[in-house]
Amino acid sequence: MKNVAFILMVSLFIVSCTEPNQNRKKANLDETESEKLKTEAEAPLKESLNKAYFPIPSPEQMFGFINDNGVDYAKSLTNSAANESTYTEPTSKALNFGVYTADLAYAAAYEDIETTLELYTVVKKIGADLNIEEMMSDEMLKEVQSHLEDKDSLTIIAGQSYYQAVEFMERNEMQGKLALMSLGGWVESMYITLNAIDGYNENEETIQRIADQKVTFGNLYTYLKKNDSFTGVSEAIASSQEIRSVFASLKEEKAVKATQTKDSKKMVFGGDKRILMTKEQFAALKMAINNLRATITGQSA
Repeated sequence: MKNVAFILMVSLFIVSCTEPNQNRKKANLDETESEKLKTEAEAPLKESLNKAYFPIPSPEQMFGFINDNGVDYAKSLTNSAANESTYTEPTSKALNFGVYTADLAYAAAYEDIETTLELYTVVKKIGADLNIEEMMSDEMLKEVQSHLEDKDSLTIIAGQSYYQAVEFMERNEMQGKLALMSLGGWVESMYITLNAIDGYNENEETIQRIADQKVTFGNLYTYLKKNDSFTGVSEAIASSQEIRSVFASLKEEKAVKATQTKDSKKMVFGGDKRILMTKEQFAALKMAINNLRATITGQSA
């Protein structure tokens, strides 16, 4: 997974470029310059994304999307902090580290300050149990506490938990833990999304975003297979087969777009592939995700 830390830290930098600071008037004056900087920073990231070096994007990307699309917050969908003590095995800890990291991002995206602080503490504790406590500093917790009224800052800090974990584990050759963490985080983000939205509507952007996760899951599954010699990973692969089967059933079509040439006489057709999802496939995916999430967290589906 070459260059993973670099790619993810660049993406954190991009998110940071959009963070409103205390000098909002000055930020408005520098909007053009900031947008230019953001565009320049995105260029290498987009190129890297196409190469799919890393297993999974950070959870806050999905939660930012559903928040922007009017999906209501539901704290009941997160894994209770009280369950942390029940995860005693290394594999369970790694999987639920990912789950709690996703929950942390979810709470931050929706400005649930109390839960954000509570989950940060939980993630920090599990990180210590997994010997990756170095990436969760007390200084970052102080940052959370000092930005309680700034949603964007909270979201960025929550995202840092993910990015720093990835960087730390890559640097210390903990690919097995990273694979399990990535699976747990992805499953939790999908679980929350699938259960928070109001059923199936093929015309909604959220449904298309869920269908597009076929590509993301493919990258994650490949990474799991690559590291199946590590403790717990082969079992995680086996438990993911139901999800894999559903995604395999999703068809793709060419999304044709017509554009007119400068002389206004010719139409040029082209487009990208679009992944299709039926109501039945949506229900099957939701069930598969709920089942795996129940297995990971020990909570009923």
